[in-house]
Amino acid sequence: MGRFGDWLLLLAGAAVAVWWLARRFDHWLHEPPGVRLRRIAQKSGVAEDETVLLLRDNGFDVLSGKHKIPLGVAIDGAPAQQTRLFFDYLATKEDKYYLVKLERARQPIDWTPSGLRERLLVYALLFPDCEGIIIADPKDKLVRTVRFQVGDDEE
Repeated sequence: MGRFGDWLLLLAGAAVAVWWLARRFDHWLHEPPGVRLRRIAQKSGVAEDETVLLLRDNGFDVLSGKHKIPLGVAIDGAPAQQTRLFFDYLATKEDKYYLVKLERARQPIDWTPSGLRERLLVYALLFPDCEGIIIADPKDKLVRTVRFQVGDDEE
């Protein structure tokens, strides 16, 4: 009779594990947009500086600042080498999320469509729930929003 009880406990444990995994998958599947961004926003605080004040003056609520996203790059099957991708702030306006990059003198932004694509498209692809990418220039008191649209190429 002991063997029957062991099997019964094993089956009950397996059923509980399958139920828990199904619930986690369902929760992940029906997660509202922006959950990943809200998790990022909870990781760090915001220091009051001229950029934060500039963004607030333009109607943005700054949620967090100074983020780095770790990435691995593998070439021809070699072990992945680590690198990082940085953005300066995460902001929200009218319940929409925006990544914020600062305009820096040592890395000026090429404001042509191809220049913006090369520099900022990776952020739009990593965070599709974002409404756009804000380029803030605290020195000149400018805030510009960049959005990417994928469409048909009309020739």
